[in-house]
Amino acid sequence: MEFKYKAKKNLNEVVEGKIEMGNIESVLEDLQRKGLVPISIEPVKGQHAQAVSNNQGQDAINLPTGKWGTKQLILFTQKLYNLINSRVELLSALRLLEKDCKNRTEKLLIGDIIRNIKDGLSFSGCLSRYKQYFPPLYINIIHTGETTGKLKDSLSQLLDYLRRFDDLKNKVKQALAYPIFMTIVGIGTIFVMLTFVLPRLAGMFDDFQAQLPLPTLVLLNISNFLKANWLYVIVFLVVLILFLKRKIGGETFLGRLKYYIPIAKNIIYKQSVANFSRSLSILLKSGVNLLSALSDAGPIMGNPIHVAQLELVRKDISEGMPFSDSLSKFKIFPDFFISMVRVGEEGGRLDSVLSDISESYEKEIESDLKTVSSLIEPAIILSLGLVIGFMVIAMLLPIFDMNSLVAQG
Repeated sequence: MEFKYKAKKNLNEVVEGKIEMGNIESVLEDLQRKGLVPISIEPVKGQHAQAVSNNQGQDAINLPTGKWGTKQLILFTQKLYNLINSRVELLSALRLLEKDCKNRTEKLLIGDIIRNIKDGLSFSGCLSRYKQYFPPLYINIIHTGETTGKLKDSLSQLLDYLRRFDDLKNKVKQALAYPIFMTIVGIGTIFVMLTFVLPRLAGMFDDFQAQLPLPTLVLLNISNFLKANWLYVIVFLVVLILFLKRKIGGETFLGRLKYYIPIAKNIIYKQSVANFSRSLSILLKSGVNLLSALSDAGPIMGNPIHVAQLELVRKDISEGMPFSDSLSKFKIFPDFFISMVRVGEEGGRLDSVLSDISESYEKEIESDLKTVSSLIEPAIILSLGLVIGFMVIAMLLPIFDMNSLVAQG
């Protein structure tokens, strides 16, 4: 198999040539023996396509089910970027990662990537075999970096994008964590009181059933029901949670529900727009054309309705319609977004404008999260206080009535 290479002979001289070898690893070893520092090695056009075709006919190795989270992808990208930035050749960098890897799944994955690169498959082609670990956006940017010879820059862009994406997601989670914890603890406390505490206090009212106030009767009936059926209630809640987590058309029921929750839907929408803008910006900066970029960035919107509408936008663009004009036909984005996109198109700096839009929405999200956090926490405390207060008053009302009867007697 014939390969073409580019390598440094000394600090000021770069040499290029072709060499006949069995695989890329052999070429690398031969160049190193000659005292050359490889810059790039790739199969001669035509033979590369044949090598890729041969590799695609082979099945990828079986890895444990599941996928990488954002943090795992950041760590992999960070380590690979550090090595490439230190002028370590890609294959050698991957070998070092495999050697130092403690995670079995990751070690198998990197090992398979190394084997396929040695057989002539491109790095992006290897990653595309494992889309559960590497999203299309990631693969596309790596492919662009390989094609332009700027893999280091592509890794740097990906690292910045993934960190921003993860940071925004963590801010949303942190803002909601405390209110959710308070709600769970409050509901648990109310459940324990109704199921186990109140039934022990209810005995003192056995001789006054006819005279019990309505709030007390309602509370005791709820308490008796939970005491008799608490196990069934827990089973029902578990089944409900499993149902909410069940995937319907590729997305969980709870995942769809979040787009309709009054307070959360606005923040989630802004988060989707920010992530979409950032993704589209980094793809365009990497040299990916708008149609391909929309194909990769579109699913990041999350909402199935918006994703489907973006497919229609792609169709309009393929037929010659400007991006901003097509967006104005649909209610995916606000007027501000469309106006900014139009400015970016006219000025030939759409990627920069999309990056600015993303930063604008990220700041809005941070502001909204602070506002919601400052309002939702006292609202939860007030709600729980009202429920527990009702329970206390309902249990005390019969005692007040008894005292008034004694006083009248």
